[in-house]
Amino acid sequence: MLPSQALEATKLIVGTRSAWLAARLTVEFNHQSWVVYGYTEASKLGESRKFAAMTLKDRRQHQRAAAKKLLPGLQGALDIAAGRIQTFLAAADAEGLLHLAEDLSEHLADGVNLVDLPRILENALSSLRVEKTREAMGNAIRQAVRLEDYPESFRAHTRKRRLIAVLGPTNSGKTYDAFKRLAKAESGVYLGPLRLLALEAFNRLNDEFKVPTSLLTGEDRRDVARSKVTASTIEMLNPDRQVDVAVIDEIQMLLDPDRGWAWTQAVVGANASEVWLLGALSAETAVRALAARLGLELEVHYKERKHPLTVAQNALAGDPIAALRQARKGDAWVVFSRRNALTLRDDFLARGMSVACVYGMLSPEVREREAQRFADGDADILVATDAIGMGLNLPIQRVVFTAVTKFNGEEVQRLEVPMLQQIGGRAGRYGHQPSSKGKQAKDGIVVGLTPDEHRVVVELMQAQQTPLPARGFLIAPSQAYLERLSKLASTERLEALLAAYEQHADQGDGFFRAHVPQEMLDRASMLDAMQNLTLQTKHLLAMVPLSSQHEVLGATWTDWVRKVNRDVPVGLEFLRGYPENAALDKAEMAVQQLWAYLWLSYRLPDSFPMAEDARELLEPWVEAVDLHLRGHARQGAARTAGKAAWYRPAPVRRRF
Repeated sequence: MLPSQALEATKLIVGTRSAWLAARLTVEFNHQSWVVYGYTEASKLGESRKFAAMTLKDRRQHQRAAAKKLLPGLQGALDIAAGRIQTFLAAADAEGLLHLAEDLSEHLADGVNLVDLPRILENALSSLRVEKTREAMGNAIRQAVRLEDYPESFRAHTRKRRLIAVLGPTNSGKTYDAFKRLAKAESGVYLGPLRLLALEAFNRLNDEFKVPTSLLTGEDRRDVARSKVTASTIEMLNPDRQVDVAVIDEIQMLLDPDRGWAWTQAVVGANASEVWLLGALSAETAVRALAARLGLELEVHYKERKHPLTVAQNALAGDPIAALRQARKGDAWVVFSRRNALTLRDDFLARGMSVACVYGMLSPEVREREAQRFADGDADILVATDAIGMGLNLPIQRVVFTAVTKFNGEEVQRLEVPMLQQIGGRAGRYGHQPSSKGKQAKDGIVVGLTPDEHRVVVELMQAQQTPLPARGFLIAPSQAYLERLSKLASTERLEALLAAYEQHADQGDGFFRAHVPQEMLDRASMLDAMQNLTLQTKHLLAMVPLSSQHEVLGATWTDWVRKVNRDVPVGLEFLRGYPENAALDKAEMAVQQLWAYLWLSYRLPDSFPMAEDARELLEPWVEAVDLHLRGHARQGAARTAGKAAWYRPAPVRRRF
C-alpha cells in the first residue's frame, strides 16, 4: 500500500539558470515524516534571472498562478516518487541505515528533479552502506585504541615511581639540582626538548660533574665507556630501559600543540624510580593532574631566581637607530627571524662592535660555538632569535627586545607571556656574571628597544603566567597503534590511518587526547602514492627532521622518499659545491641535510649507507657556517643610511 500523500504546499526553486515550481510530498514511514519537494521539466517556469528581479510579492503571485495550472500534471510524478521513496526507506531500514540518512532528508526537502530521484536514491543507499561500514570501523577502533589505557602500554606502569617536580623561573638552579642528582645515581637519563640541550647536558655532566655520560639524539650518538647516564632529546625516550633517575626538562611544554605528545610519553613512560620534572611554575596544575591520574607520589619543590632581574624604567632609546648607539658589551639583542638577526649583526659590525649570532637554522654545534665566543668575551654583543629561550647559559647582562611580535607560520602575533619571560630571564644568569672583588654583580636587565616595545615588555614581564590545563594531554599515534588500525581497516594508507586515529580513538573523559603532528599529516598523501613502502617505513619517513615548508629541504625529502620507494641507495649528491666556497644559506642547508641523512642512516641503514662519509663531511660544512658568522662580510639585507632594516614597529594598542 502506498503511504498517505498530500500536496500541502509548493515551493519556487530558482537555480543558476532556470526556475521551477516544486510540489510538497509527505511520506510517512515508521512514525517519521519525510518531506520531499519535487519538480519536473513540465513544471519549469522560465529563466532564473526573470525571478531574481521580481519582488517577493510578485514571486508569490506567480507561484500561486503556476500552482493552479501545473499541480494536476505533477500528481502522477509525485505518486511514482512516493513509491520509490517508500521502497528506499524500507531497504535502508532493513539494513539499519536510516539513522545515517539525515543529509539525504535535507537534500530531498530542498527540492529535487523527480527524473533524477531513482539515481539519487540508488547513490544514497550505496553511500549509506559505506557510511555504516565506516561507523562500524569507528566503533571497532574506539574499542581497540582506548587512550585511557595508554599508561598501561608502558613497563613503567608496573613499577613503583616517584615524581619530583622542580619548578621556578629561569636562572633558579633547577637544572643544576637535577644534574647533582644524576651524578649520584647508579643510572639515569636526561630528556630535553632540543639537541642543543642534550649536547649541553652531555658536556656538563662529563666535564663539570665528572659523570660518564653518553649522547643519544635522533641524529647523533656518542657512546662513552662505562657511562652511567644518557643525555637525550625527549623523543628518543627508551621506555624499556630501567634507570634510577630520569630528568625531563622544560615540563611546561606538556601542552605544546606540536610536540606536547613527547612530554606526555616521557612522564607516563619513563622507566625510572625517580622522575624529575623541571620547568616553569605554570606547569604545576598539569603535573599534579598527571600524578593523580597515574597514582604516583609527587614532591613539588619551588625555586627562586638566583640573580636579581629588573625591567628598565625606560626604553633603550626613542628610535632604533638611536638605540644602536646605546648598545654595550654583554647585551643580547633579540629579533624573531634569521633575516633580521643577520641584518642587525651587520649593523653592529659596521659600528665596529664584535658580534655573536644565534638563530634556529643553526646546528647545535654552531650555536654552541657562537655562544662560547660571547661567553669568552670575543664578541661584544649577542644577536639572537628566541632560540636562546631554552638552553645556552650565557653571561648576558641585558636583554634588549627589538620586537614584541613574531610570525607563527600563519600570522604575526604578539609574544605570549611565557616566551617573553623565558627570554628575558636569560639576563643576569647566575654563575656567569662578572663581579669585582667585594662588589655584587649587577642585576640582569630587560628592556624594550623603543617606547612601543618597552610598554609591552613591562606589561608581559609583570604578568602572571596562565597555569597549564589539567587535561587534554596529547598522545601521538605510535607504530603499534597504526599497525592495530591497519589490521582493522585492512589498509596501509598512512593518511587514512592517521585520520582514523584522530577521529575515532576512544578519548574517554578527555584527559588524554589523540593528536597527529601536522608535518606527519602533510606528508602522508605523498608517502601513500609510493607503491613499495611498508607502513612502518612510511611512518618513519613522515618524521624525518627536514622542514617540508622550506623549498630546498622539502625537495630533498621528496627525492629521498622516491629513492627509498625504488630501493635505490641514497647517496650524498644533495650536497652542492664545496663548503669553503658556499654562501651562508647554502652551508646552513647542507648541515641540516647531513644531520637528517644521519637520522635516517640509524633507522634505514640499507637505504642510507653513507653515514660515515656524511659524518666526515659534516665538520667542514659546520665550520663554513661558523666562519661566515665570525667574519665581517655582510649576510643580511641591504643597508640604507639612517634606517634599521631589521626593525618593524610594534603595533600600538589604541585606547578609546
